Amino acid sequence: MNSGMLLHLEMTKRCLLECPKCPRTIYKGRYTIDDLNIDHAKELVIKTKPRIVNMCGNLGDPIYHPRLIEFITWLEEENYSWDLHTNGSGKKQSWWQELYDCYETKYNKIWFGVDGLADTAHNYRVGINWQQSFDAMCLGVKQGKDIYWQWIPFSFNEHQIDDAKKLATDNGINLVLRLSARWDKNDPLMPSPKWLPTEGHDGNIKEML
Repeated sequence: MNSGMLLHLEMTKRCLLECPKCPRTIYKGRYTIDDLNIDHAKELVIKTKPRIVNMCGNLGDPIYHPRLIEFITWLEEENYSWDLHTNGSGKKQSWWQELYDCYETKYNKIWFGVDGLADTAHNYRVGINWQQSFDAMCLGVKQGKDIYWQWIPFSFNEHQIDDAKKLATDNGINLVLRLSARWDKNDPLMPSPKWLPTEGHDGNIKEML
């Protein structure tokens, strides 16, 4: 029986991007590049029996764990629900096809953190391959998977939100806005006040479009 808790697993410290507010960028060179041992990850899941296994990196992107598909296959076989948070860059369509083929449960979600369209997303997600990420989202929709496009409003992308909404709707993708709580005073990346967290807001989902 599931415990009702959410288990957050930091799968890896590997990532291809250099987002300026990410600890990977701020503390570059001060940490080792490690992957979570899969056997240990399975032990944690078995012991805690979580409602959802959440794979969302603080220092890395889960898709770069060399045994991620194996682990997700195991979660599926053991009937555990999971969420995967990724930027989506750096993997070929064949890899995404293998991932989508390894699970059937539609309510398992993949969240793609892509903050902007092709001409703006790189302003924060430094090193992103926007087309790869978008193609991966579209492929997931075609495979009947639950795909979410997570968009953080910035000064350089807030004018594109309506266009992104149409693009997502046209391709069967769920577009979700998520507010950031990492702003410095007078930060040039800061969006308009309407996209800033209100008092007591923790940076979670503000609006689903």
